[in-house]
Amino acid sequence: MIVAMVENAIAGAICFVETCQDPRETEKFPRTFAAYSSLARSEPARSLYVYNLGIRPEFRGTDMARRLLSQLIDRGRRVGARWLVGDGRCPSYAGAQDDFPDKVRTDPAFRQTIDDWHRTGVMPSVKSITKDPLLRFYRRVLGCEFLHLAPGFLPEDLSSGGFRVIFAVDLDR
Repeated sequence: MIVAMVENAIAGAICFVETCQDPRETEKFPRTFAAYSSLARSEPARSLYVYNLGIRPEFRGTDMARRLLSQLIDRGRRVGARWLVGDGRCPSYAGAQDDFPDKVRTDPAFRQTIDDWHRTGVMPSVKSITKDPLLRFYRRVLGCEFLHLAPGFLPEDLSSGGFRVIFAVDLDR
């Protein structure tokens, strides 16, 4: 875990595990968030799997998330990892729920994009994927590539329809 402190308060944190897994191996990728977030550390550290990035509401809109991600990328390079991997929420699928801080509305075109990807297995264009503001954030800040769609990854996330878009940053570039 990497933590950002402001005065005596935790302003943000990023949680991750170092793993020998290759995120491009879709068939070996964890099928659920519970499996993904509870992976045991394994060597050699080929990937850093990020399972939580949280910023306190009063620090959203600042560079806090970017700074935490930058520190994580530095760590990944220090340990020799090739990949930084994340599971991207996509609240535009069904719109943010009342208990989420996101104020994202349903985007029917984005929902169709995800449904088509799930149905056909054909990855849509980056332009289509980044219609969702959170996925657009990861693409803009990290320059990530989208690897695959994970249906049923977190079924309780109604705003994302249970889907996650798995993305990675190549730390060797």
